[in-house]
Amino acid sequence: MKLGADDAFAVRDLYRSDSLVVRQVAANDRDRWVVTFDNYGIGHGFDRPGFGQAWLQSQNMSAIHVMGRAEDWYQYENIAEALEAVRTAVAGTSRVITYGSSMGGYAAIRFADAVGAHAALALSPQYTLDPEIAAHDGRWSQDVQRIFWLKAFSGPLKSRARIVLAYDPWGLDGWHGRRIGADVAAEAVRLPFTAHPVTSFLSEIGLLGELVVRVLDDTLDAPAFEREARRRRSTSGVYLGELAGLQPLHRQRLALALGRRAVDASPSNHHARLSLARLLLRGGEQDEALLLLEGLVADSNRAVTYLVDHGQALAMSGRTAEARVIVNEVLEQAGDVAHLHGWAAHTSWLNGDRQDARGLIRRALQLDPANPVYARAAAAYGLKNAASTAAGSSPWARVARWFERRWPRRTAQTEFRRTDSEPATGS
Repeated sequence: MKLGADDAFAVRDLYRSDSLVVRQVAANDRDRWVVTFDNYGIGHGFDRPGFGQAWLQSQNMSAIHVMGRAEDWYQYENIAEALEAVRTAVAGTSRVITYGSSMGGYAAIRFADAVGAHAALALSPQYTLDPEIAAHDGRWSQDVQRIFWLKAFSGPLKSRARIVLAYDPWGLDGWHGRRIGADVAAEAVRLPFTAHPVTSFLSEIGLLGELVVRVLDDTLDAPAFEREARRRRSTSGVYLGELAGLQPLHRQRLALALGRRAVDASPSNHHARLSLARLLLRGGEQDEALLLLEGLVADSNRAVTYLVDHGQALAMSGRTAEARVIVNEVLEQAGDVAHLHGWAAHTSWLNGDRQDARGLIRRALQLDPANPVYARAAAAYGLKNAASTAAGSSPWARVARWFERRWPRRTAQTEFRRTDSEPATGS
Protein backbone atom coordinates (compact mmCIF):
# COMPACT_ATOMS: atom_id res chain seq x y z
CA MET A 1 0.00 0.00 0.00
CA LYS A 2 1.60 3.31 -1.16
CA LEU A 3 0.66 6.75 0.13
CA GLY A 4 1.52 10.25 -0.97
CA ALA A 5 4.46 12.15 0.45
CA ASP A 6 2.20 14.30 2.62
CA ASP A 7 1.12 11.19 4.53
CA ALA A 8 4.65 9.90 5.13
CA PHE A 9 5.67 9.24 8.74
CA ALA A 10 2.24 9.53 10.24
CA VAL A 11 2.75 9.13 13.97
CA ARG A 12 0.05 7.93 16.33
CA ASP A 13 -0.28 5.87 19.47
CA LEU A 14 -2.05 2.56 18.90
CA TYR A 15 -2.13 1.71 22.60
CA ARG A 16 -1.31 3.58 25.79
CA SER A 17 -1.31 2.68 29.47
CA ASP A 18 0.75 3.64 32.51
CA SER A 19 3.25 0.90 31.68
CA LEU A 20 3.25 0.63 27.88
CA VAL A 21 2.89 2.68 24.71
CA VAL A 22 2.65 1.25 21.21
CA ARG A 23 3.61 4.01 18.77
CA GLN A 24 3.18 3.74 15.01
CA VAL A 25 5.55 5.71 12.78
CA ALA A 26 4.31 4.93 9.28
CA ALA A 27 6.30 5.67 6.12
CA ASN A 28 5.03 5.73 2.52
CA ASP A 29 5.25 1.97 2.21
CA ARG A 30 2.90 0.45 4.75
CA ASP A 31 3.04 -3.09 3.47
CA ARG A 32 6.23 -3.98 5.41
CA TRP A 33 6.73 -3.26 9.09
CA VAL A 34 9.51 -3.35 11.66
CA VAL A 35 8.22 -3.79 15.22
CA THR A 36 10.84 -2.66 17.73
CA PHE A 37 11.29 -3.15 21.46
CA ASP A 38 13.33 -0.91 23.77
CA ASN A 39 16.83 -1.75 24.92
CA TYR A 40 18.02 -1.25 28.50
CA GLY A 41 18.82 2.37 29.27
CA ILE A 42 16.95 3.88 26.31
CA GLY A 43 15.12 6.16 28.73
CA HIS A 44 12.09 6.24 30.97
CA GLY A 45 8.67 7.60 30.09
CA PHE A 46 7.27 7.91 26.60
CA ASP A 47 8.31 11.36 25.42
CA ARG A 48 11.21 9.95 23.41
CA PRO A 49 11.91 8.07 20.18
CA GLY A 50 11.54 4.32 20.00
CA PHE A 51 14.41 1.91 19.44
CA GLY A 52 16.08 2.63 16.08
CA GLN A 53 13.39 5.17 15.14
CA ALA A 54 15.65 7.77 13.51
CA TRP A 55 17.40 5.22 11.32
CA LEU A 56 14.20 3.46 10.29
CA GLN A 57 12.73 6.80 9.26
CA SER A 58 15.88 7.62 7.28
CA GLN A 59 15.35 4.37 5.36
CA ASN A 60 11.65 5.11 4.75
CA MET A 61 10.65 2.00 6.72
CA SER A 62 7.34 1.81 8.55
CA ALA A 63 7.75 0.92 12.19
CA ILE A 64 5.81 0.27 15.35
CA HIS A 65 7.69 0.93 18.57
CA VAL A 66 6.68 -0.97 21.70
CA MET A 67 7.89 1.18 24.59
CA GLY A 68 8.00 0.16 28.25
CA ARG A 69 7.93 2.65 31.12
CA ALA A 70 11.27 1.39 32.48
CA GLU A 71 13.75 -1.50 32.42
CA ASP A 72 11.16 -4.15 33.28
CA TRP A 73 11.81 -6.69 30.50
CA TYR A 74 8.17 -6.19 29.45
CA GLN A 75 6.87 -8.07 32.47
CA TYR A 76 3.55 -6.20 32.42
CA GLU A 77 0.17 -7.79 33.00
CA ASN A 78 -1.26 -5.80 30.07
CA ILE A 79 1.46 -6.77 27.57
CA ALA A 80 -0.99 -9.01 25.69
CA GLU A 81 -3.27 -6.03 25.01
CA ALA A 82 -0.36 -3.98 23.68
CA LEU A 83 0.78 -6.83 21.42
CA GLU A 84 -2.75 -7.32 20.12
CA ALA A 85 -2.78 -3.65 19.08
CA VAL A 86 0.37 -4.31 17.04
CA ARG A 87 -1.10 -7.46 15.49
CA THR A 88 -4.26 -5.63 14.45
CA ALA A 89 -2.29 -2.77 12.89
CA VAL A 90 -0.12 -5.03 10.71
CA ALA A 91 -2.75 -7.63 9.81
CA GLY A 92 -2.83 -8.36 6.10
CA THR A 93 0.54 -6.78 5.32
CA SER A 94 3.13 -8.73 3.37
CA ARG A 95 6.08 -8.65 5.79
CA VAL A 96 6.50 -8.02 9.52
CA ILE A 97 9.65 -8.45 11.63
CA THR A 98 10.37 -7.81 15.29
CA TYR A 99 13.67 -6.15 16.21
CA GLY A 100 15.49 -5.41 19.45
CA SER A 101 18.78 -5.45 21.30
CA SER A 102 19.46 -7.10 24.69
CA MET A 103 16.23 -6.54 26.68
CA GLY A 104 14.59 -5.67 23.36
CA GLY A 105 16.03 -8.81 21.81
CA TYR A 106 14.41 -10.87 24.55
CA ALA A 107 11.06 -9.27 23.65
CA ALA A 108 11.60 -9.57 19.88
CA ILE A 109 11.82 -13.35 20.23
CA ARG A 110 9.23 -13.85 22.97
CA PHE A 111 6.55 -11.75 21.26
CA ALA A 112 7.16 -12.47 17.57
CA ASP A 113 4.19 -14.82 17.27
CA ALA A 114 1.93 -12.56 19.32
CA VAL A 115 2.30 -9.71 16.82
CA GLY A 116 2.13 -11.97 13.76
CA ALA A 117 5.77 -11.47 12.74
CA HIS A 118 7.36 -13.46 9.94
CA ALA A 119 10.84 -13.06 11.47
CA ALA A 120 12.57 -11.81 14.60
CA LEU A 121 15.98 -10.11 14.71
CA ALA A 122 17.46 -10.24 18.22
CA LEU A 123 20.85 -8.71 19.01
CA SER A 124 22.51 -10.03 22.19
CA PRO A 125 19.18 -11.22 23.59
CA GLN A 126 18.36 -12.89 26.87
CA TYR A 127 16.44 -16.16 26.96
CA THR A 128 15.01 -14.89 30.24
CA LEU A 129 16.39 -13.36 33.40
CA ASP A 130 13.88 -15.09 35.67
CA PRO A 131 16.11 -16.05 38.63
CA GLU A 132 14.58 -19.51 38.73
CA ILE A 133 16.02 -20.16 35.27
CA ALA A 134 18.97 -17.78 34.77
CA ALA A 135 20.20 -17.32 38.32
CA HIS A 136 23.84 -17.23 37.22
CA ASP A 137 23.39 -14.04 35.16
CA GLY A 138 23.90 -11.23 37.66
CA ARG A 139 24.47 -8.38 35.22
CA TRP A 140 21.16 -6.73 36.06
CA SER A 141 20.71 -8.22 39.51
CA GLN A 142 19.04 -5.16 41.01
CA ASP A 143 16.34 -5.20 38.32
CA VAL A 144 16.01 -8.97 38.34
CA GLN A 145 15.15 -9.01 42.02
CA ARG A 146 12.72 -6.10 41.64
CA ILE A 147 10.74 -7.51 38.70
CA PHE A 148 7.85 -9.93 39.10
CA TRP A 149 8.60 -12.43 36.34
CA LEU A 150 5.57 -13.65 34.40
CA LYS A 151 6.05 -17.38 33.92
CA ALA A 152 4.31 -17.32 30.54
CA PHE A 153 7.27 -15.32 29.20
CA SER A 154 10.10 -17.29 30.81
CA GLY A 155 9.40 -20.90 29.87
CA PRO A 156 10.25 -22.87 26.73
CA LEU A 157 10.19 -20.87 23.51
CA LYS A 158 7.87 -21.68 20.64
CA SER A 159 7.78 -19.63 17.49
CA ARG A 160 6.59 -19.90 13.92
CA ALA A 161 8.73 -16.90 12.97
CA ARG A 162 12.22 -17.12 11.55
CA ILE A 163 14.50 -16.35 14.52
CA VAL A 164 17.81 -14.62 13.79
CA LEU A 165 20.29 -14.10 16.65
CA ALA A 166 23.47 -12.02 16.56
CA TYR A 167 25.59 -12.24 19.69
CA ASP A 168 29.02 -12.72 21.22
CA PRO A 169 29.21 -16.45 22.05
CA TRP A 170 31.72 -15.91 24.87
CA GLY A 171 30.43 -15.44 28.37
CA LEU A 172 26.86 -15.03 29.49
CA ASP A 173 25.49 -13.97 26.10
CA GLY A 174 26.65 -17.32 24.77
CA TRP A 175 24.57 -19.13 27.38
CA HIS A 176 21.46 -17.21 26.36
CA GLY A 177 22.07 -17.78 22.67
CA ARG A 178 22.54 -21.51 23.14
CA ARG A 179 19.47 -21.75 25.36
CA ILE A 180 17.33 -19.99 22.75
CA GLY A 181 18.72 -22.29 20.05
CA ALA A 182 17.83 -25.35 22.13
CA ASP A 183 14.15 -24.34 22.06
CA VAL A 184 13.67 -22.98 18.55
CA ALA A 185 15.38 -23.34 15.18
CA ALA A 186 17.31 -20.08 15.47
CA GLU A 187 19.85 -18.91 12.89
CA ALA A 188 22.88 -17.64 14.78
CA VAL A 189 25.34 -14.97 13.68
CA ARG A 190 28.15 -15.52 16.17
CA LEU A 191 30.44 -12.54 16.68
CA PRO A 192 33.22 -13.44 19.15
CA PHE A 193 34.85 -10.69 21.23
CA THR A 194 32.31 -8.01 20.30
CA ALA A 195 30.87 -7.36 23.79
CA HIS A 196 27.33 -6.71 24.92
CA PRO A 197 25.38 -5.66 23.02
CA VAL A 198 26.75 -6.33 19.53
CA THR A 199 24.93 -3.29 18.12
CA SER A 200 28.03 -1.11 18.66
CA PHE A 201 30.29 -3.51 16.77
CA LEU A 202 27.87 -4.01 13.89
CA SER A 203 27.27 -0.28 13.59
CA GLU A 204 31.00 0.45 13.68
CA ILE A 205 31.79 -1.93 10.80
CA GLY A 206 28.79 -0.76 8.76
CA LEU A 207 26.73 -3.95 8.93
CA LEU A 208 23.92 -3.16 11.37
CA GLY A 209 21.65 -1.62 8.78
CA GLU A 210 22.40 -4.35 6.27
CA LEU A 211 21.40 -6.97 8.81
CA VAL A 212 18.05 -5.28 9.46
CA VAL A 213 17.37 -4.90 5.73
CA ARG A 214 18.27 -8.50 4.93
CA VAL A 215 15.99 -9.86 7.65
CA LEU A 216 13.18 -7.59 6.49
CA ASP A 217 13.71 -8.64 2.87
CA ASP A 218 14.08 -12.29 3.90
CA THR A 219 17.41 -12.47 2.05
CA LEU A 220 19.78 -13.07 4.97
CA ASP A 221 22.44 -15.74 4.50
CA ALA A 222 23.59 -16.02 8.12
CA PRO A 223 26.90 -17.87 7.47
CA ALA A 224 27.86 -15.41 4.72
CA PHE A 225 26.99 -12.45 6.92
CA GLU A 226 29.09 -13.91 9.74
CA ARG A 227 32.05 -14.30 7.36
CA GLU A 228 31.74 -10.68 6.22
CA ALA A 229 31.67 -9.46 9.82
CA ARG A 230 34.80 -11.52 10.51
CA ARG A 231 36.50 -9.97 7.48
CA ARG A 232 35.81 -6.44 8.72
CA ARG A 233 36.50 -6.87 12.42
CA SER A 234 40.21 -5.95 12.21
CA THR A 235 39.10 -2.32 11.74
CA SER A 236 36.85 -2.36 14.80
CA GLY A 237 37.78 -0.60 18.01
CA VAL A 238 35.19 -2.65 19.86
CA TYR A 239 36.58 -5.99 18.71
CA LEU A 240 40.24 -5.09 19.23
CA GLY A 241 39.48 -3.48 22.59
CA GLU A 242 37.60 -6.55 23.79
CA LEU A 243 40.39 -8.83 22.61
CA ALA A 244 42.92 -6.65 24.43
CA GLY A 245 40.95 -6.66 27.66
CA LEU A 246 40.71 -10.44 27.69
CA GLN A 247 44.48 -10.93 27.70
CA PRO A 248 45.86 -12.27 30.99
CA LEU A 249 48.26 -10.23 33.08
CA HIS A 250 51.30 -12.15 31.87
CA ARG A 251 50.45 -10.95 28.34
CA GLN A 252 50.29 -7.29 29.29
CA ARG A 253 52.57 -6.22 26.44
CA LEU A 254 50.28 -7.91 23.89
CA ALA A 255 47.22 -6.48 25.62
CA LEU A 256 48.57 -2.94 25.40
CA ALA A 257 49.57 -3.40 21.76
CA LEU A 258 46.04 -4.56 20.92
CA GLY A 259 44.55 -1.73 22.99
CA ARG A 260 46.59 0.89 21.15
CA ARG A 261 45.72 -0.71 17.84
CA ALA A 262 42.04 -0.50 18.79
CA VAL A 263 42.33 3.25 19.40
CA ASP A 264 44.35 3.75 16.21
CA ALA A 265 41.71 1.85 14.22
CA SER A 266 38.84 3.87 15.70
CA PRO A 267 40.12 6.99 17.51
CA SER A 268 36.65 8.26 18.43
CA ASN A 269 35.40 4.91 19.69
CA HIS A 270 34.64 5.20 23.39
CA HIS A 271 34.82 1.45 23.96
CA ALA A 272 38.34 1.24 22.51
CA ARG A 273 39.59 4.20 24.56
CA LEU A 274 38.08 2.81 27.75
CA SER A 275 39.62 -0.61 27.13
CA LEU A 276 43.07 0.94 26.70
CA ALA A 277 42.66 3.10 29.81
CA ARG A 278 41.78 0.06 31.92
CA LEU A 279 44.76 -1.86 30.58
CA LEU A 280 47.08 1.05 31.34
CA LEU A 281 45.76 1.14 34.89
CA ARG A 282 46.33 -2.59 35.21
CA GLY A 283 49.94 -2.06 34.22
CA GLY A 284 50.45 0.82 36.62
CA GLU A 285 50.55 3.53 33.93
CA GLN A 286 48.12 5.84 35.73
CA ASP A 287 49.10 9.14 34.10
CA GLU A 288 48.30 8.05 30.55
CA ALA A 289 45.16 6.27 31.72
CA LEU A 290 43.93 9.40 33.47
CA LEU A 291 44.47 11.49 30.35
CA LEU A 292 42.40 9.04 28.31
CA LEU A 293 39.64 8.97 30.92
CA GLU A 294 39.54 12.75 31.25
CA GLY A 295 39.02 12.93 27.49
CA LEU A 296 36.25 10.32 27.62
CA VAL A 297 34.46 12.16 30.41
CA ALA A 298 34.57 15.41 28.42
CA ASP A 299 33.58 13.83 25.09
CA SER A 300 30.65 11.97 26.66
CA ASN A 301 29.29 15.07 28.43
CA ARG A 302 30.28 13.55 31.76
CA ALA A 303 28.41 10.28 31.30
CA VAL A 304 28.21 8.14 34.43
CA THR A 305 29.95 5.15 32.81
CA TYR A 306 33.15 7.13 32.24
CA LEU A 307 32.93 9.14 35.44
CA VAL A 308 33.01 5.87 37.39
CA ASP A 309 36.16 4.70 35.60
CA HIS A 310 37.75 8.12 36.07
CA GLY A 311 36.98 8.04 39.78
CA GLN A 312 38.33 4.51 40.02
CA ALA A 313 41.56 5.57 38.31
CA LEU A 314 41.99 8.53 40.67
CA ALA A 315 41.49 6.25 43.66
CA MET A 316 44.01 3.74 42.31
CA SER A 317 46.48 6.62 41.86
CA GLY A 318 46.11 7.60 45.50
CA ARG A 319 44.07 10.72 44.67
CA THR A 320 41.17 9.58 46.79
CA ALA A 321 39.94 13.07 47.73
CA GLU A 322 39.45 13.87 44.02
CA ALA A 323 37.80 10.50 43.54
CA ARG A 324 35.32 11.37 46.30
CA VAL A 325 34.27 14.50 44.38
CA ILE A 326 33.45 12.30 41.39
CA VAL A 327 31.58 9.89 43.66
CA ASN A 328 29.27 12.72 44.69
CA GLU A 329 28.69 13.73 41.08
CA VAL A 330 27.87 10.16 40.05
CA LEU A 331 25.41 9.63 42.89
CA GLU A 332 23.69 12.92 42.06
CA GLN A 333 23.07 11.60 38.54
CA ALA A 334 22.16 8.01 39.41
CA GLY A 335 21.37 7.69 43.07
CA ASP A 336 19.12 4.64 42.75
CA VAL A 337 21.67 2.25 41.23
CA ALA A 338 23.05 -0.32 43.65
CA HIS A 339 26.41 -0.98 42.07
CA LEU A 340 27.25 2.72 42.05
CA HIS A 341 26.74 2.81 45.80
CA GLY A 342 28.98 -0.25 46.11
CA TRP A 343 31.69 1.51 44.12
CA ALA A 344 31.20 4.72 46.07
CA ALA A 345 31.52 2.83 49.34
CA HIS A 346 34.88 1.38 48.34
CA THR A 347 36.18 4.76 47.20
CA SER A 348 35.03 6.36 50.45
CA TRP A 349 36.72 3.62 52.46
CA LEU A 350 39.99 4.22 50.65
CA ASN A 351 39.68 7.92 51.44
CA GLY A 352 39.25 7.16 55.14
CA ASP A 353 35.55 8.10 55.15
CA ARG A 354 34.61 4.95 57.03
CA GLN A 355 31.17 6.08 58.24
CA ASP A 356 30.22 7.24 54.72
CA ALA A 357 31.41 3.91 53.32
CA ARG A 358 29.18 1.98 55.72
CA GLY A 359 26.20 4.12 54.80
CA LEU A 360 26.83 3.68 51.10
CA ILE A 361 27.22 -0.09 51.24
CA ARG A 362 24.08 -0.28 53.38
CA ARG A 363 22.24 1.61 50.62
CA ALA A 364 23.61 -0.78 47.98
CA LEU A 365 22.23 -3.67 50.02
CA GLN A 366 18.85 -1.99 50.33
CA LEU A 367 18.69 -1.58 46.55
CA ASP A 368 19.99 -5.07 45.73
CA PRO A 369 19.66 -7.20 48.88
CA ALA A 370 20.51 -10.57 47.34
CA ASN A 371 23.84 -9.50 45.85
CA PRO A 372 26.68 -11.43 47.53
CA VAL A 373 29.28 -8.86 46.45
CA TYR A 374 27.70 -6.19 48.64
CA ALA A 375 27.21 -8.69 51.46
CA ARG A 376 30.94 -9.41 51.52
CA ALA A 377 31.78 -5.70 51.38
CA ALA A 378 29.37 -4.97 54.22
CA ALA A 379 31.04 -7.65 56.34
CA ALA A 380 34.45 -6.15 55.56
CA TYR A 381 33.17 -2.75 56.71
CA GLY A 382 31.88 -4.23 59.94
CA LEU A 383 28.16 -4.39 59.11
CA LYS A 384 27.65 -8.04 59.91
CA ASN A 385 23.89 -7.84 60.46
CA ALA A 386 23.32 -6.08 57.17
CA ALA A 387 25.57 -8.52 55.36
CA SER A 388 23.78 -11.49 56.83
CA THR A 389 20.37 -10.15 55.86
CA ALA A 390 21.50 -9.27 52.35
CA ALA A 391 23.12 -12.59 51.62
CA GLY A 392 19.76 -14.26 52.19
CA SER A 393 18.84 -17.69 51.03
CA SER A 394 17.19 -16.88 47.69
CA PRO A 395 17.95 -19.19 44.76
CA TRP A 396 19.67 -16.31 42.97
CA ALA A 397 21.99 -15.62 45.88
CA ARG A 398 22.93 -19.28 46.32
CA VAL A 399 23.72 -19.83 42.66
CA ALA A 400 25.52 -16.49 42.36
CA ARG A 401 27.82 -17.51 45.23
CA TRP A 402 28.46 -20.85 43.52
CA PHE A 403 29.53 -19.10 40.32
CA GLU A 404 31.64 -16.56 42.14
CA ARG A 405 33.60 -19.24 43.97
CA ARG A 406 34.57 -20.76 40.63
CA TRP A 407 34.91 -17.62 38.52
CA PRO A 408 35.74 -14.73 40.88
CA ARG A 409 35.76 -12.02 38.22
CA ARG A 410 34.25 -9.11 40.14
CA THR A 411 34.84 -7.32 43.41
CA ALA A 412 32.93 -4.62 45.20
CA GLN A 413 35.10 -1.94 43.65
CA THR A 414 34.95 -3.15 40.05
CA GLU A 415 31.39 -4.32 39.56
CA PHE A 416 30.24 -1.61 37.15
CA ARG A 417 27.05 -2.46 35.27
CA ARG A 418 27.04 -1.36 31.66
CA THR A 419 23.84 -0.01 30.22
CA ASP A 420 22.68 -1.03 26.79
CA SER A 421 22.26 2.47 25.48
CA GLU A 422 24.25 1.63 22.37
CA PRO A 423 23.66 2.85 18.79
CA ALA A 424 20.43 1.61 17.26
CA THR A 425 21.37 3.16 13.95
CA GLY A 426 21.87 1.07 10.89
CA SER A 427 25.08 2.62 9.68
